[in-house]
Amino acid sequence: MASRPGSSDDNSAQSAPPQSSAAAGSTEKGQSDKDQSGQAQPSTTKSAEGARAVFGPKDVDADTTNAGSYIDLDTPQPVVSPTKINGGDIIFSASVEPNLFVPESASNLAPLPRSGPAPTAAECADSVDRNGTYTANVKRGDRFCLLSGEGRVAYLRVVTAPSTGTGKLNITVWNTPDA
Repeated sequence: MASRPGSSDDNSAQSAPPQSSAAAGSTEKGQSDKDQSGQAQPSTTKSAEGARAVFGPKDVDADTTNAGSYIDLDTPQPVVSPTKINGGDIIFSASVEPNLFVPESASNLAPLPRSGPAPTAAECADSVDRNGTYTANVKRGDRFCLLSGEGRVAYLRVVTAPSTGTGKLNITVWNTPDA
């Protein structure tokens, strides 16, 4: 199986388990977002269907020592800073264990299964809607979706996660029509 167009994972030998249309939110082309009564339901996934990648997939280095690095994904290239920055979307640190933390404890980070093809922007947006949290311990190979402060959708794959020193995330960021 090959990676999907627009995805950032080159892990093509693995495949994700199939999802039922109910689990996938029935947002594939030709299907509509309706509940059992036939009423249309709002969906973040719909806004992410027309997404286009604005960055990546590309590895981004971040110092995980002490308080870690703040990463802003709402810029043309991710901005990585050792100090708090306005608009920072995620903190990559290893104060106790390597982890990702969303500033202001917003539930904008969604863990993904460790294997499978890279998600699309729509799949990432849906994953954040369903499984969003604000923090997660990480190790090499872990994968996450993230909703940025300005509504961009990102896919993060942990390349390295040392307890001190430079960690590496492989990042893809998409604009959505609403961003």
